[in-house]
Amino acid sequence: MIDTITLKEKQRQQELAVWVSIYGSFLLFLVSFSIGLAVDSITLLLDAAASLVILVVALLVRFSIKKIHLPPDDIHNFGYGKYEPLTVVAQGFMIIAICIVSIKFAIQDIIHIDDVHSYIIPTIATFLSGVLGIFITVYIKKSAVKTNSDMLKTSGMHWHIDTILSFGVCAGFLIGFILQFLGFYKITPYVDPVMALILSLILLEMPIKAIMRSVPELLDIAPAQHIKSKVKEVVEIYMPKSFGVHRLRTRKAGEKVFVDVCFLVKPDMTVFEAEELSKNFELDLVKHLPYCDVVVYFKPA
Repeated sequence: MIDTITLKEKQRQQELAVWVSIYGSFLLFLVSFSIGLAVDSITLLLDAAASLVILVVALLVRFSIKKIHLPPDDIHNFGYGKYEPLTVVAQGFMIIAICIVSIKFAIQDIIHIDDVHSYIIPTIATFLSGVLGIFITVYIKKSAVKTNSDMLKTSGMHWHIDTILSFGVCAGFLIGFILQFLGFYKITPYVDPVMALILSLILLEMPIKAIMRSVPELLDIAPAQHIKSKVKEVVEIYMPKSFGVHRLRTRKAGEKVFVDVCFLVKPDMTVFEAEELSKNFELDLVKHLPYCDVVVYFKPA
């Protein structure tokens, strides 16, 4: 059986994590953008752009969290669960866009070299940004696991990326500072754009994987194997009480799993017997999949 928390507590924890993400990303954006402009660093501007994406995404997640907890209505008959994978896909594409733009500017700076004005201030700033990123990443990932939220998992992934980016940039600036101190002035102009290029290529993998996980939900492809296995396991328990299963369908929308099952039964089965089978089946399934929507119907064998 899966441990659960109340819907109200779950929403409260998700919103708190989102506010931490909003304030943290806004602070890091201001620091990276202002210092990036001051020292003319494409890598710091990449870091600022990544923080800006996290800020925009956090605002989008805040909107989606309010939506996904709304009950079904006349327009959204199955609820608002699809807002979650849609938000994850949007997050992924924004990160990819930032990486592609950064690659373009990095190549441009390699062709037309332009050294960073200072290395010591960006080194200190990116180190402190990385330390802050660690705390926020850990907090959001814990909240994501506790509330079983794909949106927060992706937000945690973004913070993970941004933290790696900050420490990677810090190491690059430190190398640039050492090279400049040792007098290798012909090499230092390439440190910043090469660093941005390498980090952009590395960071492309995570958002692509997140998109690949979420697109199947938007296309109503059957959920992951462990979910299908749990559903089939409960169905098989109730099969001896009927003559088999005519149809079994599952789909996933965010945290909610929709299960549609048709049991084959005797023509003389009473309404009371059918209702009992349906009720007990749903109760057993909810023990394994707390946020599921079950439809049970019957067909004469």
